[in-house]
Amino acid sequence: MITLQDHNFQESVQQDVWVIDFWSPTCQPCKVVTPILEELSREFSPTIHFGSVNAKQEIRTALSNHISGYPTVVIYRNGEPIDVIYGAQPARVYKERVASLLAI
Repeated sequence: MITLQDHNFQESVQQDVWVIDFWSPTCQPCKVVTPILEELSREFSPTIHFGSVNAKQEIRTALSNHISGYPTVVIYRNGEPIDVIYGAQPARVYKERVASLLAI
C-alpha cells in the first residue's frame, strides 16, 4: 500500500482504480482493516492500486473527501469515488468489493 498525503493524493487517484484506506492512529477498528487491505493489495496489484491516508494528519484530503469516521475505505476510478465501505467489515466484504472491480 502506498502512503498518500495532501500533496500527492489528488494526482495519484486521477488514473486507474484506487482503494484508499482513510484511518486514524487512535482508531482500533482501523488496526483490523489495514492488514486486510494490505493482503488484498498483494493479491490485486498492479491491476488495482491501494493507498492509505492518515486522516488525522492529512486533514485537507480527509475533508475534501467528506471523511467523518474511521475506518472509511473509498474506491476511486479515474479520480471519482465509485464505492465506499464504512467501518470495519469482515475480510470477505472487502475482497468481494475489490474483486467486483475487475468485472467492470
